[in-house]
Amino acid sequence: MFLRTNIHHAGLQDGAERYHGLYMGAFDGDRLTDIAAHFWNGHIILQAPTLSSEIAVAVAQESGRSVIGILGPWAQVKAAEHHVDLDRNRLGKVVPEYLYTLNLEALEFPKALSRGDVHHRFATVLDLPILVAWRRVYDRITMGFPDHAIDDVRNRDMLAGMIEEQCLWVLEHKGALVAVSAFSAALPDTVQVGGVFTDDSQRGQGYARSLVAGTLRDAHRSGVADAILFTEADNFPAQRAYESLGFVRAGDYGMVALDPA
Repeated sequence: MFLRTNIHHAGLQDGAERYHGLYMGAFDGDRLTDIAAHFWNGHIILQAPTLSSEIAVAVAQESGRSVIGILGPWAQVKAAEHHVDLDRNRLGKVVPEYLYTLNLEALEFPKALSRGDVHHRFATVLDLPILVAWRRVYDRITMGFPDHAIDDVRNRDMLAGMIEEQCLWVLEHKGALVAVSAFSAALPDTVQVGGVFTDDSQRGQGYARSLVAGTLRDAHRSGVADAILFTEADNFPAQRAYESLGFVRAGDYGMVALDPA
């Protein structure tokens, strides 16, 4: 999805702008077997089942960018990570993730959203102070970054860009923000859910589940057919929440990411 979305937005354009990246393919005759891209933000994205480490090294050398993360199917990430020049002293959390998929025709809708107990909306710039504070907690817990490496200004700029692109949502309960969710990648036919976070004081109320369901219902109404997401293999509450919406496990995913210091 990351590969397809970035191509959808920028084509095969290499540069410093958002969505830009250098793409490299491996071929068996005329058949494309593996692909890797090194993007403007330093992340290498893999879809390379046969030459994971070779193509990851090659695309990093060709792009000349620093590598701050590798994402892809977990076996491919693990095969490549020790061959790519990564500052392992800056590693965040390195864990496998489960990849989930859902045909939106089968979306199960939470009762709280149906009753109107909560409602979702696009995030606005007025929400940024709360969202930046939440992102700091998200980076520490979900990404495994140390406090000193988390840049609130960088996160604010990132969140503001998502607000401008209308891919960031919040959930309100009695006028207060209780959860945030995003589409980390989006195409006309498929969306990828990411960045889901519930305020510590509001967890266990089903708010994240309600927010994800609301955003997916909106996407389905606009013509999107499928959704995907990935979550940590040991994050059992998140897995139960997503499975209650109808998501089913379809494979493994993962990332190796450096803190942004």
